[in-house]
Amino acid sequence: MNFNQLKSIYPSAFLTDDSNNDQNYLTFPYQNQWIHFDKKQLTSSESKLLHLILNKETDIKNPENPQSKWYDFLIENNSILPAESGNYRIIQFNIKKMDTNFNKKLWLNAFKSFFENVEAAFFINDHYGLLIQHYSGYSLNQDETIGILQTLDDDFSIKTKGYIGQYWSISLEIKDIFNEEQTIFFNQLDKSKQVFSLPDIALSYYASEALFKSPIIQQLKEELISHSEIKELITAIWLNQGNISLAAKYLYIHRNTLQYRLDRFYEESGLSLKNRDDLLLCYLLTI
Repeated sequence: MNFNQLKSIYPSAFLTDDSNNDQNYLTFPYQNQWIHFDKKQLTSSESKLLHLILNKETDIKNPENPQSKWYDFLIENNSILPAESGNYRIIQFNIKKMDTNFNKKLWLNAFKSFFENVEAAFFINDHYGLLIQHYSGYSLNQDETIGILQTLDDDFSIKTKGYIGQYWSISLEIKDIFNEEQTIFFNQLDKSKQVFSLPDIALSYYASEALFKSPIIQQLKEELISHSEIKELITAIWLNQGNISLAAKYLYIHRNTLQYRLDRFYEESGLSLKNRDDLLLCYLLTI
């Protein structure tokens, strides 16, 4: 199905060169671009259908994809489970700034060589692909995966981002779980660090829609904007779990300077970023 056909059904659909992710849109890779659909105009069934159609079309345009039970199950919508038992996680990756000399097969072989118990690894289109890993003990953590991608990025002159899914026991529900993890990945692609996972974005991702609808939150956001540099300050304290010294190092300022700004913000807003509940509220205002 081409873009004009999709546009005739969903007039608000549009294409961009970058993912340009927004919580209000359902986003898919599409012919070396990104296609976006307004979630408010989609039913649950329509969203699932778009997942099926667009994933299927990326496969048709990329016949080099290897035969894989996992590919058939996740992308081709085959109902046969790819394994009989065990726990598995899906690592998604997206590559940008590829030149004409980029060798996908070589990169993929290098990438999967760092992981143990790889069940399958494949590209779905020119930029996006999956690695499925079977859990049997030790697994690379997030920081280690970031190190791997940074090394490969330097070697291949590319920029890669990844999402590490949770381990799930094999069942038909994994397909629905993957669809949600895929939506999370595309929507957070330009909003998170190089490699992220559900705990990193769960609060902002799942709370964003409710926050957007709240007149209280919107009013507080407007008031927050009047405080210069406060968003950066809130983010620093949140990422460092309320530790003022670490937050000051993160911001490259003296601890006393940060303390002064905190006191001034409290005097002007009545919100203390030293208080856990106040800090959480302020963080939500920055989403």
